[in-house]
Amino acid sequence: MKIREIFKRYIKDSNKIVFSTFISVLITFLFVLYNSFLGFIYVDLWAISISIYYGSLIIARMIALNVEKKLKNNKPNVKINIREKTYIKLSIFMFFIDLSLFTPITLMIVKPNNVVFGIIPAIIVSVYTTYKISMALINYKKNRRSDNLTYKFLRELSVVDALVSILTLQHTLIMVNGGMTEGMKLLSSISSFLVLLIIIVFSTIKMLNVLKKKEKIINKN
Repeated sequence: MKIREIFKRYIKDSNKIVFSTFISVLITFLFVLYNSFLGFIYVDLWAISISIYYGSLIIARMIALNVEKKLKNNKPNVKINIREKTYIKLSIFMFFIDLSLFTPITLMIVKPNNVVFGIIPAIIVSVYTTYKISMALINYKKNRRSDNLTYKFLRELSVVDALVSILTLQHTLIMVNGGMTEGMKLLSSISSFLVLLIIIVFSTIKMLNVLKKKEKIINKN
């Protein structure tokens, strides 16, 4: 059997998002190390704060994957109940983590680092952002009809991750082009808080939809 066929058989439709999430965790971990390195080398508080945020995304993904792994031998009704509880808890966790993005955004605008980055950081972040946006689109399209709330959470988290990567790319491009100027502050403020608003609204709507759905089921019973 060819390697390609073995790979396709191993990565079944229901497990694609699990596999892509595992890869995403690995890449995000490397990105955390990279930003932590920049943060300590250049004393860049933005890099350190965004590393903490990305670390939180890793924790959320690992919890979701661990829960799904433990549910393999459970009955369908038990799986649904545990997934609902996990989804709500992780959504609340991510809501407050998303609010913490105020810190790196404020640091970028109010207390920007005067260090000018080279072209290599821009290339690295550009590749990372492109990857995150691509995976978010793929996961959202392939798993939008899934009733599995673990997959739903991972899909939504990949969208948020992609949006945050845009903020990271913005910060990097500012540093590459000579740092924050007075003319860039207004534009950066508007774009950054707009992205943050989209993230918070997106996360809130998705969580409320699940709560409403659960409430309807309870009322029917």
